[in-house]
Amino acid sequence: MKQTIKTIIVDDEPMARAVLRGIIQDNFPEVEICKECKDVPEAVKAIHAYKPDVVFLDIEMPNYTGFDLIDFFEPTQINFHIIFVTAYSEYSLQAFEISAVDYLLKPIRTEQLARALKKVMQQSKQQTNLNYKVLQENLQDSSEQKIVLHTADAVYVVKFSDLIFLQADGGYTRFFTSEQGEIMISKGLSHFEALILQDKRFFKTHRSYIINTEKINRIDKKRAVVIMSNQQETALAQEKRAELLEKLENR
Repeated sequence: MKQTIKTIIVDDEPMARAVLRGIIQDNFPEVEICKECKDVPEAVKAIHAYKPDVVFLDIEMPNYTGFDLIDFFEPTQINFHIIFVTAYSEYSLQAFEISAVDYLLKPIRTEQLARALKKVMQQSKQQTNLNYKVLQENLQDSSEQKIVLHTADAVYVVKFSDLIFLQADGGYTRFFTSEQGEIMISKGLSHFEALILQDKRFFKTHRSYIINTEKINRIDKKRAVVIMSNQQETALAQEKRAELLEKLENR
């Protein structure tokens, strides 16, 4: 028998609440909807009353946005997971992705909801709280973005400015950082490529490497390698050489 997952739905639009309620009731018998709320103040009261496992939280609501909900609680009081529900553009969703915070993109699909529920229920509350903190920081200060990296043993919060380079290693990715050394993540480089390359400091020099151009020590043209600030070499594909040199000249 599956464990019951207590949830609260927060959305100012009755139809949006009804759609999510219908998907849950038709496909997820283990999910119990304790309360539906039209705004953040209602949600705060409901969370204290019902102590849910998961809160489905719309972002764009009058008076208070979904992000404001977190400010009504001390970090130790956030004993629930949040799955944001949003119609945000792809660009805005980058903040969620690099902060490892789950979201549902409207219109909601059943398989999307299943993945989000499975993911949040596998995370500890401590990991979740850290993710929300990083999300808030990334949304407030776009000049110093941070990425949350989960390994089997730890959770790392790494500034983009501290990333030296990323290296593909089969189905894994090695992150080389200035402050925390090497971090091995059990996801392929393609999972991170769009997130990292949105920052213009980064450049894909080879199918297996993404480098921070501000961490380049020198380029060895004869051997087609880039030596980074940690003295490690990264491959430079022939077809990428001129583009990289032009990028450095224009910086």
